[in-house]
Amino acid sequence: MHAGFSSLCEMLKEPLRTDGGVKTDSSILLVYHPDRELDFREQLLDSFLPQLEANKNKYRIIDLGGFLFTDFDEQTIAELCEDEFDDYRWLCQGLASRVEQSLTKRVAQLAAEVPGGTVILYSTVSLYPLVRFGELMRDLRDVGCRIAIAFPGEERGGKLHFMNQPDGGNYLAVKLMM
Repeated sequence: MHAGFSSLCEMLKEPLRTDGGVKTDSSILLVYHPDRELDFREQLLDSFLPQLEANKNKYRIIDLGGFLFTDFDEQTIAELCEDEFDDYRWLCQGLASRVEQSLTKRVAQLAAEVPGGTVILYSTVSLYPLVRFGELMRDLRDVGCRIAIAFPGEERGGKLHFMNQPDGGNYLAVKLMM
């Protein structure tokens, strides 16, 4: 995992490309096996972030572990509770849509604070199965910074699996195997 973070550090030293023939989303998927979630967090928080600070890299970080509790107001939660009694399937779809929209907005806000820098999302497993990170990245393709997303999963047969489930995202991101 250390080698993956070293590679990420080197990638972040390079300035963002604003020109070129193929439009990518300037995102980086940090792919690691779900069993290594705690190792990933420890390496990220205890070693990698201090290294970014020492190198004076511009970044923001989002811990998605409490995202649902900090980003929704009481009215939204009340509406979701009403939806649950009406139709549970509708609740799940509505919640997923609201979480994706809210997360997109939050990442865009942080990206505006660090133009040319990096926004790092971790504890992504906390939003499983609500968020489709491919959709999130597509919506954020034009932000002026990199977005690094912790991706507990693996690549099998050329396809990504998030939390051991097939992931349908058409990612234009760099996949960095941790």
